[in-house]
Amino acid sequence: MGRVRKAICAPENTGGKLKMGKWQRSLYQPVLPLGKDGKRVTGSAEHIALSRKAAGEGMVLVKNENETLPLAKGTKVALFGKGTIDYVKGGGGSGDVMVSYVHNLYDGLKMQESAVQIYEPLSDFYRTDIRHQYEKGAAPGMTGEPELSPELADGAKAFADVAVVVISRFSGEGWDRKCQITEEGYELFEDEKKQIELSASIFENGDFCLTNGEAAMVEKVKANFKNVIVVMNVGGMVDTSWFKDCKEIPAVLMAWQGGMEGGLAAADVVTGDVNPSGKLVDTYAATLEDYPSTENFHKSVYYVDYNEDIYVGYRYFETIPGAAEKVNYPFGFGLSYTSFETEVLGAEEKDGKIVVKAAVTNTGKRAGKEVVQIYAACPFGKLKKERKRLVAFGKTALLQPGESETLHLKVPTVLLESYRTGKAVYCMEAGDYDFLVGTSSRDVTLAARLTLDKTVET
Repeated sequence: MGRVRKAICAPENTGGKLKMGKWQRSLYQPVLPLGKDGKRVTGSAEHIALSRKAAGEGMVLVKNENETLPLAKGTKVALFGKGTIDYVKGGGGSGDVMVSYVHNLYDGLKMQESAVQIYEPLSDFYRTDIRHQYEKGAAPGMTGEPELSPELADGAKAFADVAVVVISRFSGEGWDRKCQITEEGYELFEDEKKQIELSASIFENGDFCLTNGEAAMVEKVKANFKNVIVVMNVGGMVDTSWFKDCKEIPAVLMAWQGGMEGGLAAADVVTGDVNPSGKLVDTYAATLEDYPSTENFHKSVYYVDYNEDIYVGYRYFETIPGAAEKVNYPFGFGLSYTSFETEVLGAEEKDGKIVVKAAVTNTGKRAGKEVVQIYAACPFGKLKKERKRLVAFGKTALLQPGESETLHLKVPTVLLESYRTGKAVYCMEAGDYDFLVGTSSRDVTLAARLTLDKTVET
């Protein structure tokens, strides 16, 4: 909701004196349309339910060995990490939204009516510590990881079958990905100095990586539990190397920052009420230095040199020699609690679009949704191009085991164009345009080919 504004209405005649009536825009315009009973739509029960559904649909399961997830009903769980209580609903600054409440993962699991059993002394410890940090002025996601006592760790080990570790991160202008630049005569504002100092005090290794406290907590949990599930309450790119090949951590859910209902949505996925169907919208590389933007991001406070040129995000990792080996999780990747089979039924050109028909069948034992993605491999001519270009995608409805759905994915030919700077025109160069269909930028197969005999200026 935008900032509150007041407007002046028409004057009222009160016995010869004019009286100006006032109304508050925020009470009317942002909540249109109104229901038949005058109920406001914004913040309604329907909106809250939609928020929870959208959060669950977008969460991405990146690791799930030995079918560790979903948790069986009645599983005894120990929730580790300040993030189990200190939930970050979204970004800061202009990205922030005022809400009446925020539910964390602990809330979500408790509100599922005995779906799992939680080791309460551990959660009480985190709740008390976070409350004290908030009282001292800390903001959600900008809190320190408290040290666990041996008694709590031993008690959790004796009680629980599974450990769930939650890592949370705050995202906001001037707070994350901080640097110490003071060159070129730039003077930091007092708020900027405070933000840098606070961020450095909490995230000794930068907020991309685990803090020393988080790393120590994770190691302690791994030493005490055979099955460790990680839930990432983050809003941006983070280090994934600490869990990718770790056998003690068989399951990882990227739960993002899911809004006021985010903790409930994460609980829905963890317990299997919702089958994850989200896909990664970026490439997760092994280290921060593997991203080409890192080198120049803090070069100056006045500008950023985008030396990647057109090779931004997955385009870089799919095109530049040697970059593919640096990827932990590719663009478009995401697991499910069931399995799917995708069959391309055909492709045709119609009304300036390439239409690809793909049949998706649920071959597993649980109901779920799948996302089919189409990438174009454009010909390498005189103009620079990436090796793969996402041009269409679609998600199925909820498919029951054995059920199928045919998706008709349309690729406008405008998405196949490239820009020629010398003539200042868009064109499609002569050559073969391959259409690759699959479920990530790496898991694709050739489905169709369009061949142009000559270059066409569009």
